Order: sequence, then structure tokens, then C-alpha cells
Amino acid sequence: MNTHYRYVAVGGAAVLAAAVLAACGSGGTPASPAGSPAPQPAASATVAGGFNAADVAFTQGMVRLENQSAAMAALVAGHTTTPQLRQFAARLSDHLGDMRDMQDWMRGWHQPVPSPYSPGATPPAGMGPGMMDFRGWDEMGRHHGQAFNQAWVTAMISHHAAEIALCRTELRSGASRQARALARAMLTERQAELTQLRHWHQDWTRN
Repeated sequence: MNTHYRYVAVGGAAVLAAAVLAACGSGGTPASPAGSPAPQPAASATVAGGFNAADVAFTQGMVRLENQSAAMAALVAGHTTTPQLRQFAARLSDHLGDMRDMQDWMRGWHQPVPSPYSPGATPPAGMGPGMMDFRGWDEMGRHHGQAFNQAWVTAMISHHAAEIALCRTELRSGASRQARALARAMLTERQAELTQLRHWHQDWTRN
């Protein structure tokens, strides 16, 4: 073959190979034609912002429970003089910082934030496990002393059991690193509190 034509053939092959590589992209997948939509992630994939449906369910459920828990804590001072319960209720204010963090995350995720709990109102929308209904709230509010202690601790045990279940689900299925870290810390704290609540419930039931 004439040397001139051999160089032309080789050069043409190189140009063709370069064009094919450019079309495939660095990952070997053909690039989308100009103007075509980018491939969409699967429905189960983490959405923009690093969160998924499990994170939303965790934060919304926890905020609902913490809203009612705060309202329950506010009842204690006027219904019992038992020092252990009054101290426990005062410590529940430590949970409010976590609740505010979760509310901020939901706003950043453009997800609805549960409304503040209104004691005695018609059952709130989206009321889930662990939430005391308005009849239970009304009954508890009628008690004082030991009867109140029993009703309050029983309701708070349900709250904590529901929160523990939410934390465990978040740790299994959540995508948000912040939400998972909070769930891990909450799980340890709520389990210790639940143990204390059950101990009181047993002691006060026997007396």
C-alpha cells in the first residue's frame, strides 16, 4: 500500500475510535442525546438532600410523640408531688432540642412538619402508635396524686415504646446520616428511660 494512503487509513481509524469513545462517556454508557431528559433514580433511591421516606416517617413520628410528651410533662407539676415523676418530667425538656433539629430537617427536605399538640382536642391528623387520644388525655387530667402517677407513667411507657420502634426502623432503613445518628442516640436514651418508667409502674402497682 502506498505510504500516503496507509497514513490516511490509520488516521481515519483513530478519528473514528475517538468519536466512539466520546459517545460512550467515561463509564462506557452511551451519553444521552442532546436535549433528552437525564435518567431518573429508582423510586427506592435516596432523593436529593440525602434522605428517604424512612427518614421522613421517623422525624414526623418522633415530632408528634415529642409534642404530646411535652404537653404531658407540663401537667405533672399541678397533679402530683412525687419527686421522681417531677424530676423525670423536667428532664423531658432536654428532648426539645432534638425535636427542633428534626423540624429544621423536615423544612429543609420540604416535608410537612406536624402541628403542635393541642391537649384535649379532637384526635390530631396522623396520630400514630404511642399517641394518647383525647379521651385518655381527659381522663388523665382528672386524676391527682398516685392515680395520676399511674396514668401518666402508663401513657409515657407507650410513648417510649413507640419512639424506640421508630428509632430501630430508622437505623434499618434511613438514609440521612444526621437522622440515623440522632436515632442511635435516642435509642440508647429512650431505652434507659423506659426501664425506669417500667420500674416505677411495677412499684406503684404493688403499693
